[in-house]
Parts: sequence; C-alpha cells; structure tokens
Amino acid sequence: HLCLVAMLVTLASRSLRPPARRALPQLVARRCLGDTVRGPPLTDVAANLKLAGDFFTKGARSYPEFKQQCVSLRLFAFTGVTMGCAFCLFWDPPKSSYW
Repeated sequence: HLCLVAMLVTLASRSLRPPARRALPQLVARRCLGDTVRGPPLTDVAANLKLAGDFFTKGARSYPEFKQQCVSLRLFAFTGVTMGCAFCLFWDPPKSSYW
C-alpha cells in the first residue's frame, strides 16, 4: 500500500510541473562569432568609400567601427590589387611559350 501511495505522489508531482523546455537546435548550435552586419552593404560604394577614408583620417571609437572600416577598405584594396595585376599582365605579358 505504501508503494502505491509513493507512485501516486510521484505521478502527481510530475503532472504539476511545467514540461521541460527544449532548446531549438539553431540556438544550441549558434557560435556567436560576431559576424553580424552593421555597416552599409557592399553595393553602396559611396558609403564604403567614406568609411575607408575614415580608416586613414579618423580613429575608430569602438571595435565594431574599426571592423567596418577594415571591411570597407578591403573592398577597395582587393579591387585595386586585382586591377593592378591585370593591367601589368596586359602591359607586359609573359614572353614564355608556356603561357
């Protein structure tokens, strides 16, 4: 009889508790790397040019501002280096017959 009462108490306590909340897999797997987008999109050249210029003329007040200045500068640095290499190959192409 005592065993039956213990089982009823256990079942009653389980039914009174709210069910345990399970975390969504997306929330559990989130790594929080800080890759959120804060600045202008890459297609907004004027805003990115201003931020790239601020990299050289104005100090950043926070890390997100510094990171955005670097992202904007990278857009123009990549374009400049790629166009410079293409122009050098056009102006003075390799003389080897292998190419």
